Amino acid sequence: MTQAKKLLAEIISIVESKIVESKLKRLGFRKTKSIYVCPLAEDACGWLGLSTATHRSDGRVGINPVVGVRHERIEKMLEDLLRESRASATISIPLGYLTPDRRFLEWLFEPPPFDCRSECERMVQTVELYGIPFMKSKTRLEDLLQDLEQLRFTVREKAVYRVPIAYLLSGKTEMAEATVKKQLAELEPHNDLFAQAYKRFASSFLQRVSLST
Repeated sequence: MTQAKKLLAEIISIVESKIVESKLKRLGFRKTKSIYVCPLAEDACGWLGLSTATHRSDGRVGINPVVGVRHERIEKMLEDLLRESRASATISIPLGYLTPDRRFLEWLFEPPPFDCRSECERMVQTVELYGIPFMKSKTRLEDLLQDLEQLRFTVREKAVYRVPIAYLLSGKTEMAEATVKKQLAELEPHNDLFAQAYKRFASSFLQRVSLST
């Protein structure tokens, strides 16, 4: 590792482990794997990921907080059907788009004597001001389902898995089944990785639906 990259690694370690983590803990977050979560409701928790960019041309480290909500029943069922453990958010958005600027924002860090602590405080304060209210407004399954249906705070490749699960959890079994079968019909001619993964998911999902009816 070059001296420059080693220095960047040290900056990231200081920022995330020694400063950010302690400040987020005061807001109710705990770190799990590579993300932070905080309880919101019985089935929902706030979700925060810190996306770091270490290959900037100016030599600085950029941190882009991504905030979201994880609906535990949706994500647990998805993990069960896919047979893999994840720490995914059900919906998420880069924090900058929730601020008055409504654009992608990075908090930039550089080697000492740069004041990393003050920059961390500004970043965590922005999470508190704009990220947490967003999380708290998205705890109900009905609200999350509407966002997923309209591809708000998500992308199609993620929503196609979660929409039918949300229907099923909402008691809309026929809609759940119809949604999966429609997606299967669209993917029938395809055999790429996405199509293969979804077909495996659909098989497990439809089997579960048949056993529950």
